[in-house]
Amino acid sequence: MLKMTNHTARMATMLLVAAAAGCAQVEAEVPEAQVTQKGVSFRGGGRGGYHDEVAATQTFELSSTNLSWVKDLNSKVYLTQIDFKAVKGTEDLSFIHFAHVVMSDGERRSMPVELVNYVRPDGQTATATITAKTPYPVDISKVWTAKRVLVTVSVAGELPDNSWSVDVTLHLSGSISYKL
Repeated sequence: MLKMTNHTARMATMLLVAAAAGCAQVEAEVPEAQVTQKGVSFRGGGRGGYHDEVAATQTFELSSTNLSWVKDLNSKVYLTQIDFKAVKGTEDLSFIHFAHVVMSDGERRSMPVELVNYVRPDGQTATATITAKTPYPVDISKVWTAKRVLVTVSVAGELPDNSWSVDVTLHLSGSISYKL
């Protein structure tokens, strides 16, 4: 048996009345969420030992399970950072001098949203992870609710001759509201 105090009973009654009247709204802040795409692969440069700058691009689709928490809600979703972590073919990502990442809907109904422009700092030591922070939170709310969400990663630098892979982690924040 459920036992309620008078105060709890009044609060529950007010919530039920508000919900029945259609004027209750539930809001929540999402301070940090992460979505990771594992094993984004890039083909080797095949330059035969020459140390020229080359570029490579890879596009992946975020799965609907990664997006389900926002699809049916009135949400604001912001990207704050992207991490690239070496997972196969290399242990060091310092060969990446530049990275550009955009997000778009699969139907091309809206313009792609630029997420980050990373430029490797001078004198950077060997690192298995690159952290690319945005100068300000990037609003990806509109693209995030599309049926298909595509992320395109373009990198440039003295890329390895062999194929290599990275895990790409999107750091998100935002707010969710739902009207009952």
